[in-house]
Amino acid sequence: MNFKNALQMISIKKYNGTPQEIKNGQFRFFIQSHGFNAGRPLRSPKTNCWEFISEREADFEILYIIFESKILQSFIRGSVIPFIALIDYKNIIAPILQKAIHENRIINEHYLQLRKIEQQTANQEKIIKLLQEMKITVSRQAYKKITAQ
Repeated sequence: MNFKNALQMISIKKYNGTPQEIKNGQFRFFIQSHGFNAGRPLRSPKTNCWEFISEREADFEILYIIFESKILQSFIRGSVIPFIALIDYKNIIAPILQKAIHENRIINEHYLQLRKIEQQTANQEKIIKLLQEMKITVSRQAYKKITAQ
């Protein structure tokens, strides 16, 4: 697989508020394009992001690894609103995605670990939200008892 083939497996476009249609076997996520976290993969869209469509689910984790490695920091520019150019981003990720395709067997366990951590984090966020709702409910019940007397 050459450099162009790595990019042919993916589609990265500016997100305009309407998601592109995806086929069976394709995966969609988003990449933050502006701010100091430019290059961060996202499960849901934000303002100023790109839509990323790929044939491999593990591409999310690969791009997360790239983001956390801080190699994108030197490509973020802009004095008022920091951003990373889409062409720069594609040039950075293409060889890494290509190499990850060839090394897929070896580093697959790392992707799975990242996915499990993400799932645990999502579960913890749900628990925190439920606990906050319980706290509000208990506070309202206590207030009603205090004011009823």
